Amino acid sequence: MKDVKIKMETRTFGGKVFSLWAVAIFFALLFLIAAADYISWHNFSRYQAARKASRSIEAGFSQLEDALQEAVRFSKNPAYFKELTRLYLERAMAENEFGMPAARDAELDRAESSARQWIRENPIDCWAYYELGKIYLLYNFPLLTYADKGRLYLRKAVELKPADEFLNYNVLYIFLTQWERLAESEREFVAAQWRSITESFPNFESELKGRWQDNFNSRDGLDKILTNLN
Repeated sequence: MKDVKIKMETRTFGGKVFSLWAVAIFFALLFLIAAADYISWHNFSRYQAARKASRSIEAGFSQLEDALQEAVRFSKNPAYFKELTRLYLERAMAENEFGMPAARDAELDRAESSARQWIRENPIDCWAYYELGKIYLLYNFPLLTYADKGRLYLRKAVELKPADEFLNYNVLYIFLTQWERLAESEREFVAAQWRSITESFPNFESELKGRWQDNFNSRDGLDKILTNLN
């Protein structure tokens, strides 16, 4: 009987040791997760402060990129990939303005990678698809080599948030400026979305026409398209 009792106590003691180790590992994991979140948040805060203090993207780019890269190293928060995507896209647009197509497309490659990670972390964020669409429109600009792919992502963005005025204003404008390139299904999308958004926002049509006038000095082309839409 004594032998049995000793064996039972040993088993009980062993179970307690295992439980203590499991608890210790659990709290260690919690600590590591909290530490990683803090480090990523700290670096993101560093980015935000540097962004406010920076006179231009070009002047502060290295510091901004470094802070965001450190943030995403410790956390997959989609907000960090959002900022990284926009940072690279802004840099690409600047390189385009400077007439540096190779540098522009290199930044677009980085922007695309960040945008796709943003989508992986938050696949229902319409703005991730919107930014990805803009990236493809800027590749090899002004030839619009990947415009079809860009419009595909822009359309996805609108489908995720169909009543957003800002989103529709920019996406429909892009589709209308590329009207001759559109497939029939894309034209049908524009027509349906145009009717819906102009009913919701009475000033939408006049504002878009004003933008068109500013850019093309004439509304003739737009008016002809809209006649078929209404």
